[in-house]
Amino acid sequence: MDSINILGAGVSGLSAAINFAKQGYNVDVFEKRSDCGKRFLGDLEGLENWSSEKNVLEELYKMNIKTNFDYTPFKKLSVSDGKEKIDINLKKPMFYLVKRGPAEKSLDQGLKNQALDLGVNIHFNSKEKEKNMDIISTGPTGKKYFIVARGIRFETCSDDIALLLLNNEASANGAYSYLLVSKGYGCICSVNVYITGKEANKYFKKTYELITNLVDIDIKNQKNVGGIGCFLIKPNLKRNGKLYTGEAAGLQDLLWGFGMRYAMISGYLATKSVIENKNYKKLIKKEIGDRLKTSVVNRYLTDRYYQYIHKYIFDIVRDDTGNWMEMLYKRFNPTLYSRVFYPYAKIKVSQRLKSCHKNKEST
Repeated sequence: MDSINILGAGVSGLSAAINFAKQGYNVDVFEKRSDCGKRFLGDLEGLENWSSEKNVLEELYKMNIKTNFDYTPFKKLSVSDGKEKIDINLKKPMFYLVKRGPAEKSLDQGLKNQALDLGVNIHFNSKEKEKNMDIISTGPTGKKYFIVARGIRFETCSDDIALLLLNNEASANGAYSYLLVSKGYGCICSVNVYITGKEANKYFKKTYELITNLVDIDIKNQKNVGGIGCFLIKPNLKRNGKLYTGEAAGLQDLLWGFGMRYAMISGYLATKSVIENKNYKKLIKKEIGDRLKTSVVNRYLTDRYYQYIHKYIFDIVRDDTGNWMEMLYKRFNPTLYSRVFYPYAKIKVSQRLKSCHKNKEST
């Protein structure tokens, strides 16, 4: 029986483990924390369903991933600039809300249980290094991060809601804030780009103020949540014979930082590359390469016009709420303009990332 070693028991590493095990491999996963999802603190996150015409749940099924975790489809969304709130009704789910962390029925625990049922060996509190591994799925590490989230999770009696807040005082550099409530559990967060965790605290304070003024919501037993994210202009997919998946490879949307879908796709494609002896980089390029390039252009435009980007998006919502999903799909997929503009955008965003990294090293 062939063997495979995977470093990291996040969603991309577990997706790879599940697929290797289904093909009869002896799989060992090495995780530095004491359980899957320990990087998260019970956050609610959206498994996005707008960047592809494929429904994300159907895509997971084709990648041999079962939905043995709780998920809530959201066809209703409220968008606000901090003063006005607009409600949107959609024909299909914009995203599926999932819980992250070590709690029962979270996405992380669901994937862990699928892997264990297939005979995968997960070694927690491991100190294994990359040199002994075949697949690297460790997530963002060190100071090379560019997305910072700060917020709270809480219990509530309020109805389910998804509120997107677009306000320059509530999130840095054209990012966003949100309120999510599902089944008596809620999360308020500010997501920021290019700043430090300390700076992010002031943006969350404004996020909390604006959201609680917009929505009448009871908050009980609140606890802090937060995290970091990493993206790269040119994903680090293979090095020294090892395949990198998820955020370890820098696979993340550069505009808004949604990465769970890409993470699981990359875990699946890493498996396909090994088993079928196919070029991993070509598989990634074919599946999500154009969307990754488009996100670089989106990031550049947001960097260039971040003072105006929130108003621009909010005005689109106000003028035509019925085409919100179509607008998102177009923004996340290639056009003639994005293909032509990509080389220039790549240079400019690369310069911004290098500058951001140097600033973090000096703090």
